[in-house]
Amino acid sequence: MNYCQSLFELPASHLGKSAFHELDTGAHMTFGELQQAVLRWSANLQARGIRSGDTVAIHLYNGLDFVVAHMAAQYIGAVSCLLDPLAQAKSLPYFLAKTSAKFLFTNLAPEQIPAEASALSEIVAPSHFAIEASNLDLPTHATHPFGWSMDATCYVYFTSGTTSAPKGVELCQANHENFYKIADKYWQPSGEASKHIAFVPFSHGFGSIFLIPWTIRTRSELHILRSFHPGKVVEAIERIGITHIYGVPSHYQQLLRFPQYHETLKKLEMAFCAAAKLESQTVDEWKLVTGTRLHEGYGLIETTGGVVWRVHQDADRTGHVGECPDPSLIEIGILDESGTVLAAGEEGEIAVRGKSVMKGYLDQPDENARVFHDGWFRTGDKGLVDKNRQLFMTGRIKDIINIAGIKISPFEVEAVLNDHPEVDNSVVVAAEDKLYGEVVKAFIVLKSGASASERDLIRYAGQHLINFQVPKQIEFVSSFPLNNMGKVDRKALRSS
Repeated sequence: MNYCQSLFELPASHLGKSAFHELDTGAHMTFGELQQAVLRWSANLQARGIRSGDTVAIHLYNGLDFVVAHMAAQYIGAVSCLLDPLAQAKSLPYFLAKTSAKFLFTNLAPEQIPAEASALSEIVAPSHFAIEASNLDLPTHATHPFGWSMDATCYVYFTSGTTSAPKGVELCQANHENFYKIADKYWQPSGEASKHIAFVPFSHGFGSIFLIPWTIRTRSELHILRSFHPGKVVEAIERIGITHIYGVPSHYQQLLRFPQYHETLKKLEMAFCAAAKLESQTVDEWKLVTGTRLHEGYGLIETTGGVVWRVHQDADRTGHVGECPDPSLIEIGILDESGTVLAAGEEGEIAVRGKSVMKGYLDQPDENARVFHDGWFRTGDKGLVDKNRQLFMTGRIKDIINIAGIKISPFEVEAVLNDHPEVDNSVVVAAEDKLYGEVVKAFIVLKSGASASERDLIRYAGQHLINFQVPKQIEFVSSFPLNNMGKVDRKALRSS
């Protein structure tokens, strides 16, 4: 098994077919050109000393370079560590050290890269690497992708957690294979004439787990945007004939805000939403405007993406994400605090058990012990399964903030704010937002005599955090409410 398997099993008659396109630059590749690029880049990785089992970190925006770098690493059996391209340079040493990465692809200029990162890994710009790779002589004998064992870690994604440091999610071939068994059974079919658009970050899972290999498996086309812009998306639908679109609730809310886009949206064959709770009013408005369903799914990177897909039915209400799949593929349970599985209709914590569930968090035994119970992975989401086996997501249990599908740890933001010389202490929580679902809100206790303003602290946070981690709201308080255990009552702050 290998991520590249389907690419190298394509019949010769399909190698000239258009495959991947960068909408921002106009660069594109056929399936045959992608094969050649993967072979050349993988050969260059090997020439630079990368072997199976080594880790290759990829710190790139959506684009052809990301696709080729990831597939080249997988081709030779190297572990792909997929990093958010918005992650600041100062955070790179943490990720490289955590994964023991020997190689890093990044578009950062050399002067932006910390010396500590350069000491840990060989660091290369993809443009330079591509020139090197193009000059290599490829072997004339038959080549085959590396044969991964089913339980070997082959990808690492980082996600915010309940500690101050991001957690590495270890996924393996068994996870990916099971994900596709679920997708093949429950996903709405697409075929060779389909034209998908990708603007969700490949580094967050859905694009790299689903869209890239799905495009190859169905021999269709993937049109890539570096980031979401409603005008660019609509222009691509109109000019290229995009048939399938994938996003989070805020993307669809923004598209619906422009009446001049509505006629073009009717041309889509399918629109799919995941990563955050989708309000029923958005579902209803989409159907009224386009005449088609806004499909929905549920999953986490820890479950190799989607495990429940509402693609053949209308939403019953907000939070309805679809029918629980065949338990032989994946089990969905609702647990109480002690880990007991609850009966139909009872609300508790959504848990997932089966081959799609990650191996665990990288080098985090205590966190693994906390989130796993009798084989169940506890997601931190609240929900229920009704008597018809329909799954409904009703809220969050964890303190994690979900901004349009991007998970933010409050503790990462607090650690930065607390380093400000005029801040005595801070508590960060989620605040409701009509467009993004949630945004970051910080409650601040200043040191005696301090005069830092909201603007000062937002500017300071922006110098140390990724843009979506920066608080959108700051409230100054003299103290924090405490619960009966003497801990800060985050629930009270969220409702204040």
